[in-house]
Amino acid sequence: MMDLSCGENISTSSGGRLVADGCVAGPDRALDRDPRLLLNLLTLERAHALHTDYFQHVQIDIQPFMRKVVTTWMLEVCEEQQCEEQVFPLAVSYLDRFLAARAISRQQLQLLAVTALLVASKFRQCHPLPVDLLCAYTDHSVQPDEVRQWEVMLLQRLNWQLSVATAFDFIEPLLARVPWGRANPLVRTHALTLTSVCYTETEFLLVPPSLVALACLAAAARGLRVRASVAELCALTRTPAAAAELVARHVERVLARETQPPPEPRARAPAAPKHAPAEHTELSTTPTDVQDVHF
Repeated sequence: MMDLSCGENISTSSGGRLVADGCVAGPDRALDRDPRLLLNLLTLERAHALHTDYFQHVQIDIQPFMRKVVTTWMLEVCEEQQCEEQVFPLAVSYLDRFLAARAISRQQLQLLAVTALLVASKFRQCHPLPVDLLCAYTDHSVQPDEVRQWEVMLLQRLNWQLSVATAFDFIEPLLARVPWGRANPLVRTHALTLTSVCYTETEFLLVPPSLVALACLAAAARGLRVRASVAELCALTRTPAAAAELVARHVERVLARETQPPPEPRARAPAAPKHAPAEHTELSTTPTDVQDVHF
């Protein structure tokens, strides 16, 4: 007998309204093992792949470090709002596809990021991020009316093609198809964390999502000392082993760079004592060089 009961919990808010909890669907073993799933994801990946570096050919005012800043901000918003895993990479994908098609000014970049988060949350989770909340995250430098106008413009620029394969979509199907995929549940968690970092890095802009997922899984398994075969993943995604190893090593370098502690301030050579006048013997505690201040 099939169980069709609903596991959603309904609670009452302070205003007396019925509010559904943030129930997130778990992995579907039958779907993840279906051979058509990976084939469809790979086809979808090719349909929406970026082929040129838009910093070189489209954008004039936007620089790579600006993308790093705004995507890191997007990740922090998604984490603080406990968005579903797929919202952040999908929003970054929308942002990149828009930037590859139209030049904007640096003053419009966060507006575009807010709009991409709004559309991705509408597409990938039950409760979309409220427009007013997203504007509050920008210290109200972005207004709700602007976001609504840009939402229409973003959808038109993307030709309403919102179903995009991200690296997150490949993680679960790949783990379900390799014998070591369930050896350590932390492999999935670490791979998703590495994938999030990759989506904030411009260096991975033109790397296919399937290759990003494969490299992050390999790096996560290596870091956790799980005996994994990268060749199995390469066969599933039709990826050359050399390319997979190259990207996996780069993922590990990026992780090392992002997690290293800030450099210690260099000690200054003591200055020669000066004889101050009697009325100025009390020294100020304000640093004389702001470059030596580390917050």
